[in-house]
Amino acid sequence: MAVMDVGGNLVADLIWSVLALGFGYVLLRRQTRGLANLLGAVGDRRLLIVLPDIQVQGGGTVGPYRRDGFVGNVVSRREFEAAIALRDSLTDPLVRLIRPRTPVQPSGRIGSGGPVEGTEFCPPASSLVAATEAPDPFAHLPSQVAGRSLVLIGGPVYNHLTELGFRHPAAQAVPEQQGEGGEWGLRVRTGPLNGQFFAGRNSVPDTEIATIQSFSLQAAGPQITICAGSSDVATQASITFLLANWRRIARRCGRRPYAFLLQVDTHSGQSRLQTGIVEGQPFIL
Repeated sequence: MAVMDVGGNLVADLIWSVLALGFGYVLLRRQTRGLANLLGAVGDRRLLIVLPDIQVQGGGTVGPYRRDGFVGNVVSRREFEAAIALRDSLTDPLVRLIRPRTPVQPSGRIGSGGPVEGTEFCPPASSLVAATEAPDPFAHLPSQVAGRSLVLIGGPVYNHLTELGFRHPAAQAVPEQQGEGGEWGLRVRTGPLNGQFFAGRNSVPDTEIATIQSFSLQAAGPQITICAGSSDVATQASITFLLANWRRIARRCGRRPYAFLLQVDTHSGQSRLQTGIVEGQPFIL
């Protein structure tokens, strides 16, 4: 009798464990779908993560990405890791469990998974001339980035699609320099905060600035999400902030255009929210 009781308890425990695992999987998958929807993966539209295109030529390139003897396309490790974190957060939890590591293609790009089609280096500026000159630049993109909802990682110096994003009428804060050789920061250009300037690096010692912005190109159309900072540390912090707060963002913003301005500590990478804007109105998460 005692043996039967023990066997019955084991079966009951097994059933409850399976139910708990199933419930946890459904919950995690629903959360993954919620993040995808926030970024514009609606229906059969997929996401494309666009990384900066840092081109190293024979003599190297300006800035800390110089590599003697190397010629080709590179991306900073922090921005690449940010893309991996975003891709994995959008991957089915069961796939994440059984796959030992995020696959990286021989080109260095991240493989597809779930609603993410993969990653792409930003097309060079020369390939975006037609888009730059068009009234609606995102309607004239090269084929490798057209028709998807885009997550643009990195600032406009190396990610020229980010530059187009800041030019879009729905962008609510844009990079600006206060006078020649002055402070760089973000200028709000909509709503009650219109004209307000949020100082970036050098406003506080060891501080960078970052922004997360999102808007749709047209009703039910592709969505553009910008995660850009004044350094790769700040850019990575913007992705971290998005992944940590996307549920609250989704509840408050839905598909409405939003922007977040962050101050980022250059040593720890920790961010502090300066302000949030949705459809021109300031709000707090």
